[in-house]
Amino acid sequence: MGAYSEVLPAKTSRKQQALDYISEYILEHGRSPAMGEIALALGVSDTRAKALVKKLAFEKMIERAAGAQRAITVPGLLERQLLERMRSMGVVVNDDFKRGDRVLPLPQGHLPLVAILEHIPEVDAGDLHATSSY
Repeated sequence: MGAYSEVLPAKTSRKQQALDYISEYILEHGRSPAMGEIALALGVSDTRAKALVKKLAFEKMIERAAGAQRAITVPGLLERQLLERMRSMGVVVNDDFKRGDRVLPLPQGHLPLVAILEHIPEVDAGDLHATSSY
């Protein structure tokens, strides 16, 4: 068994373990792992590792380029990593306002809402033609 499989919670599905390992490997090494590395890390056979990767690809959790050994990508992985890093630094991201479990106040929540259109002066249609130059 690899070091990765020794720290995994027992309740996590093999499919999720494979996805987590692939994601972590890509973030650490800048490329996807080989099937043998996935099998070793999860403590499964090469055949089982290939089946897990195939299932992840079928469910569109990963993408694979045909015929390439290390051509696994995880859609949105880098974006999620950047968002997590920004949140850890205290940055509030737009998606945080949409969470169903809690509603975050807007940063300017203490300000009164003012109708912006009330401040636009009325313009006569005749004035538009008189002031325009061709």
